[in-house]
Amino acid sequence: MKEKGRFLKKYRGNECLNCSVPLDIIDRYCHNCGQINTTKKLSFKDFFNEFFASIFSYDSRLRHTIVGLLFRPGMISKDYIEGKRVKYANPFRFFLSVSILFFIISGLFIDFDSIIPQEKEQNNGLLEINLTNNEHKENDIINDSIAEPGVDKEDEYVYFTETQLDTMSMFTAVNKRWKTYKSHYKKTGEPMATIALDSLKHEQNTYTKYLYKRSIKTKNLNENPLELLKFVFNKLPFIIFFFLPFFALMMWLLYIRKPFNYMEHLVFIFHTQTMFFILIGIAILIDQITKSEAASSIAMLVFLFYLYKAMRKFYQQRRAKTIVKFLLVNVLFFILAGIGSIITIIGSMFIF
Repeated sequence: MKEKGRFLKKYRGNECLNCSVPLDIIDRYCHNCGQINTTKKLSFKDFFNEFFASIFSYDSRLRHTIVGLLFRPGMISKDYIEGKRVKYANPFRFFLSVSILFFIISGLFIDFDSIIPQEKEQNNGLLEINLTNNEHKENDIINDSIAEPGVDKEDEYVYFTETQLDTMSMFTAVNKRWKTYKSHYKKTGEPMATIALDSLKHEQNTYTKYLYKRSIKTKNLNENPLELLKFVFNKLPFIIFFFLPFFALMMWLLYIRKPFNYMEHLVFIFHTQTMFFILIGIAILIDQITKSEAASSIAMLVFLFYLYKAMRKFYQQRRAKTIVKFLLVNVLFFILAGIGSIITIIGSMFIF
């Protein structure tokens, strides 16, 4: 790799600045602690050059990795697990780098407003109705509704006292408390949990405050699901990163007779998923230029063919077996993705 910045020989010292071990001018790094041998003060340019180099590996490894992914499906993974690793970027770090770029590109060009236009129109209509209803309810007094506790109809004010909630089972109490808080916010529009709980004469603790805030969020998300969609989308890089190890476990079970351990399957998964992001990312850019969605459709077909070739070369099985397992992998992937999506959406409701 070409030397530049703090790596130049003229900046090398006679001892390590970190551990004081004697060094020679030919020593690029300290042989004791591994720190770079340089006396040059850290500049703004050096800092960001090294930062981006550490993320994207701006050297020959990047070129070899991209070429290997594009033109040698499955073989780059095979080389890596067989020990030929110097010329390739770390598959895990490279996956993170590509996925971050992909979600930046897709975040810039995906039009969320066009995904659920009907819901948006319906929500605008509901908002107008709610505003009209609120105008008529401005003079209502909350205590008039509280005078009849236990009402549990969708269009009426719902209120359960602490005494009533204490007599219920745990799950029933949570459900009724949730409805009470949601109904109270719908009627009063009070966003502050402490004020709302005081009006309701409910106990104020971490649990009740949290539940009141969640009920508000849920109501707002029902009126504007686009916000939840954007929130989940922004978390997808991390969700996918933690999802892939489960997919690798599925591959390990599918190829249990093959002499691959779990980590070797994971290397293959990270390489193929990285290729998916590269293909779809390029397709999104092409679609933006051509003002169509043809490139994305073609990219999906290309990736499916790529995945088949990668499985065939990496696992070294006959064509018929590979096709059967290829179909199984896709079915299992969609099942696993569906379960993961449900868990993600439910989890997002509690952290959004």
